[in-house]
Amino acid sequence: MLMGGVLGAGEPVSVSVDSEDSSVGLSRLSPGSSYEVNVVSTLGLDESDPLHGLLETRPDPPSDLRVVNVSSSSALLLWRPVLAAVDQYAIVYGAGTGSELRISVTGNAAQQWLSGLDGSTTYTVTVSSRRGDQDSRPASASFTTAGSGEPPPPSAPGWRVRPPGPPGPPGATGYRPLRFSFPSDCSQELLNGLVSSGEVEIFPGGEQEPPVTVYCDMETDGGGWTVFQRRKDGSEDFFRGWKDYVRGFGDVNGEFWLGLDSLTNLTSMTPMTLRVDLRDADDSAFAQYSTFAVGGRNYRLTVGGYGGTAGDSFSYHNGRIFSTRDRDPAPFITRCAMSYRGGWWYKNCHQANLNGLYGVGVRHQGVVWTSWRGNEFSIPFTEMKMRPTAFRPPSRG
Repeated sequence: MLMGGVLGAGEPVSVSVDSEDSSVGLSRLSPGSSYEVNVVSTLGLDESDPLHGLLETRPDPPSDLRVVNVSSSSALLLWRPVLAAVDQYAIVYGAGTGSELRISVTGNAAQQWLSGLDGSTTYTVTVSSRRGDQDSRPASASFTTAGSGEPPPPSAPGWRVRPPGPPGPPGATGYRPLRFSFPSDCSQELLNGLVSSGEVEIFPGGEQEPPVTVYCDMETDGGGWTVFQRRKDGSEDFFRGWKDYVRGFGDVNGEFWLGLDSLTNLTSMTPMTLRVDLRDADDSAFAQYSTFAVGGRNYRLTVGGYGGTAGDSFSYHNGRIFSTRDRDPAPFITRCAMSYRGGWWYKNCHQANLNGLYGVGVRHQGVVWTSWRGNEFSIPFTEMKMRPTAFRPPSRG
């Protein structure tokens, strides 16, 4: 019997095959990923030395390939990039066999001008993502250039534009298409070119659902963070009921809580990383967690994978459901939300309590992160924020 051990980004997986077989299919692999494969033969309880090998899976192709702003000599190619990191995109276009031109662009790109085209000509274009020596399946599109002197047609429907953009070829508009027409979080807004922190609208439910107003942190650790909680001056009351914590409250430019429904929507789209920033006068610290999700009937917390300088006070609350002063679905010895005057994923009762009473440094009731300042100190400034775990901030020249 042969045993195949597959080691990827997660836990090792083993499969068994009959001794007569010389091949086996491996499933549930992630696109654009590297795996180590070990094969051993077994006889009873004895095992041979392993035979080692490496494999790389093909990356996903880009999606929603479109061609807009088509003139007699140029066109703008747009695509939605893959979520996982790729090295580059390979573009091939031409009007027939033997006329293809090839372009390679960075893996952070989502558009490319095609210039020097012939008028009144039909072109076919393909875009493939590339990671290492692996290419994805190509995404393809066709378009026909205008005749000489014809104005370019308007941009394709469904693409929003943000003025002004970098200048394109002669005759192109002064507007540029967004990489993500309806960005679902602040990381996509950053890739759209928004580099300043501030209030924006995102579309976690897509273009068919109402937008959500959030605050984007575009500066910390490369930016792209969707902020969902802030304490800074005590101006907002955080000792609130269940409905307020579900829908959110406050001002995203001041003190606020985004809302449990929004947290559920954002963390259900893709794996998220959580960052907690803490500040006391000129002293600051942070805690970062590679796993963060909120979901289920009572907004259960999943958090783990700590790193940072503040100490790990949040993993204690992993697996806990949310409770408020008027709804405590699973109380321990005491009703923690009432005793510590906030809404939180209380346990028995807390190691962190960032929604506690502002400025109150007694009886553990303040804005607390125990491993940084203890439980008798109320932290003056806190921010909780998230971004996709697979996200890599673009370099800024």
